[in-house]
Amino acid sequence: MTAIAACATCGNPLTEAVTGRRYCSNACRQRAYRERTSTRDGSPHDTALPRPLDTFVGRREELASLARHGTDRLVSLVGPAGAGKTRLAVQHVGRRADQVWWTALAPVSDAVQAIYHAVGARPLPNRSVRDAVIAEIERHRRPLLVLDNCEHVLADVADVVSELLACCPQLRVLVTSREHLRLAGEQVFAVGELDLPPVDADVTEALRHDAVVLFRDRAVAVDRTFEVDSSNVADIVAVCRSLDGMPLAIELAARRITVLSPADILARLGDRLALLTGGPRAADDRHRTLRAAIGWSYDLLSPAEQAACRRLAVLGVPFDLGVASAVCGLDDALELLAGLEQKSLLVADRAGGHVSFRQLESVRLYCHERAVESGDVSLVADRVVEWVCSVVEPEISRFFPSPPVVLRLERNVGLIELAVSRTAETGDWPRHALAIVATAYTSTPRGPRGAPTELLHSALARPVPASYRSVLTALAAMHHRIRGGWEMTRRFAQESLSIERADAGRPGTLARALEVLASAEAHTGDPGQAWRLFDEAVELMRDADDKLARGVLLNSYGWTLLQHGEPDLAAPLVRESLTLMRLAGLPHMLNSTLHTSGAIALARKDHAEAVALFRESLEVGSEHPADQFYDLEGLALGLVGVGSDDERALSLLTAASVVRARFGFRAEPYWQALLDEARAVCRDRIAAGRLRAAESTGERMSLAQAVSYALTAQPDAGDEDGLISARERHVATLVAEGLTNRQIGQRLGISPHTVARHVTHARSKLGLRSRAQLAVWAGRHTP
Repeated sequence: MTAIAACATCGNPLTEAVTGRRYCSNACRQRAYRERTSTRDGSPHDTALPRPLDTFVGRREELASLARHGTDRLVSLVGPAGAGKTRLAVQHVGRRADQVWWTALAPVSDAVQAIYHAVGARPLPNRSVRDAVIAEIERHRRPLLVLDNCEHVLADVADVVSELLACCPQLRVLVTSREHLRLAGEQVFAVGELDLPPVDADVTEALRHDAVVLFRDRAVAVDRTFEVDSSNVADIVAVCRSLDGMPLAIELAARRITVLSPADILARLGDRLALLTGGPRAADDRHRTLRAAIGWSYDLLSPAEQAACRRLAVLGVPFDLGVASAVCGLDDALELLAGLEQKSLLVADRAGGHVSFRQLESVRLYCHERAVESGDVSLVADRVVEWVCSVVEPEISRFFPSPPVVLRLERNVGLIELAVSRTAETGDWPRHALAIVATAYTSTPRGPRGAPTELLHSALARPVPASYRSVLTALAAMHHRIRGGWEMTRRFAQESLSIERADAGRPGTLARALEVLASAEAHTGDPGQAWRLFDEAVELMRDADDKLARGVLLNSYGWTLLQHGEPDLAAPLVRESLTLMRLAGLPHMLNSTLHTSGAIALARKDHAEAVALFRESLEVGSEHPADQFYDLEGLALGLVGVGSDDERALSLLTAASVVRARFGFRAEPYWQALLDEARAVCRDRIAAGRLRAAESTGERMSLAQAVSYALTAQPDAGDEDGLISARERHVATLVAEGLTNRQIGQRLGISPHTVARHVTHARSKLGLRSRAQLAVWAGRHTP
């Protein structure tokens, strides 16, 4: 039985009267001719392309990149909920002049049927739907198939796209999804946050960033009187940054401007899932509330992935693979994290050779709600306690925790706070002690190293093992030493030493107790006894072959000798310490030894050498400026001695004194006398009006700003190009390209904090007031 022929245009069966022809009528023949002519002419045929009514903001870099990859056959725009993938695809496709088929997959479950209808395919006798699609695609010269929102039918889409690309050599496919297809040849474009301004941006600078422009445009759409001005710019910037620069969240926040001020919106972002609702009526349900947008992604996860999202959300801070594995109860969570990152539910930050992960804050808050409902909060807290204690406990018998352990703890400092709270809540005092030890080991750019007084004293009032108590009392002694409480230092150090003498076998903790007691004895008791205690501690670490501990000890010994008027005895000890610390290959550990070397140079009236040493100390320790107030003071003393820059010296002295007052740090009598003398010299040599201006400058600066100011060279009008370093120049050229600090950090393999520091240094050295001015300078000075 022979098959009945069908019309090539409409697909209707051909009657016997027209057997042997391709078309059932002249109308179908003419339609086919018009379509062939249209294809040859390359005229557009965008029948299903969405036409948004509001403005498109930003994404210049992404659009340019997509244009450069116009010949790639499979391109996927991948990003989290509300990143603006569909709008970016519309904007890119709207610039094309070829055949375009737009396929909206969000409301469908059968990807093949959706594509069939989108391309206008016609049924073919005894042929499959896919064959009909292929036949229609083959009729066009340079067709583009857009598949929008594929994540819920990803496997089916991957299957059909693979077949279409194999059968249709001229076809190109553009996909938007929260996860890429993982097909050979696929070019993946991550669609993330909009460009964000710095925290302190003024109106002009803020409006150069896409996130703020989007907020303004959407706010003006609902309130024509709205404008970004000096009274609200800080709040708008904070809103955009808190929302991670995500377009949907910013749009929903801006729509609230009819009833809330930017400050009110910012204050309510803790409950953003309830606040950010009321999207346009024409939008699909997923884009009308932030909760629905995130919930769409969450519901597509496997049970294991949902559990991981919930548990990681409890952390509230960035985490690495080891932490994630512990929190998720796995030996290795690599595949789990990789899957969540591919699904745009985790963001991977790569800086300094280390990879950490985080959830966008809106995603985290949604998942945290699910964690509370599932009872995961206590489980995660207990697992965090286990992780912190497993890292700290092996270190407590050492004189000084190994630098990799300190670095690991500092990268996860937020988890330590959670462990302290959880162990106090459950009355687990031994592990509470270990969590406080972890706190004492760490510092951040916002605060100095060491545990707060109340935590240390509270822990010492609890029942803990003797070995833990020894560590706590030694830490308490060091805590009071830096605050000038020498009697308390001596009392706690004696208790630690007593425990260590009674339980021999821990040379590291014994040396630690000896060192801190020696410094206390030098100030409150018998200096001769102090030198004997120092000698015993140094020999212990020499026998243990712990070079890093010996370097720390020798520096402490030299610093104490210097304070007692013995710079010549201190000098060889500090030289040996400096050699050991340099051999250790840990630049940030050089900080205190360079400071003591600079202080010795001051005592010997070699002020130029002192300035160089204090500058080096500030540079090597710049990742943790909260530890550097001593170096600011030392550099100021050197500048006063040289007589080159009294105003800068006074500003630095003032800035350091603000830090001392904030944290309760008291200078040793020897050092305080030098500071008082330097201030007196400055006040004698600086005119009254400029004197107050210099002090006011120091009072207003943050510690990080003071460090940057200290390292800023005096401008030389004749050598502007040579004023900034090669790295600062490179960063400036990337600023001119419009990259954010995070994007620059990813390109150079450094942290956003380091990028910000380079930008600040370059601006200060060149006398530029804003990031925009730096970009202009870089544009003029880049070949």
